[in-house]
Amino acid sequence: MKELWYFVLMVLMLGVLACFTSMTPTGAFVANLPPKWDYPTDEFSYDESFSLDLNTAFFDPDGNPLSFSVSPSEGFTAGLYDNVLVALGEGQVTITASDGNSVVSKTIKVLKN
Repeated sequence: MKELWYFVLMVLMLGVLACFTSMTPTGAFVANLPPKWDYPTDEFSYDESFSLDLNTAFFDPDGNPLSFSVSPSEGFTAGLYDNVLVALGEGQVTITASDGNSVVSKTIKVLKN
């Protein structure tokens, strides 16, 4: 019975220690993977208006929620509305995606047909 209590106490201590470190109980460090661009192209063309849902353009391998910002080139109008990139005219825009730990940027080209 005494060995059982030692075992239970040891398991509880390992669980508490695992919660306070960035290591799993197996001893492996938990790495945060950065968001990824999920489109086969970085050049887009449009007829009437251009919009791109950034929630589908990027994904986070860890499943963390993403936040976005955009920076259009000079003379090009682009902005965000509920994580949807909306643009007028032609130019380049740099999209920044963050999962709260890692930040990545992707520059795309928008062309009008």
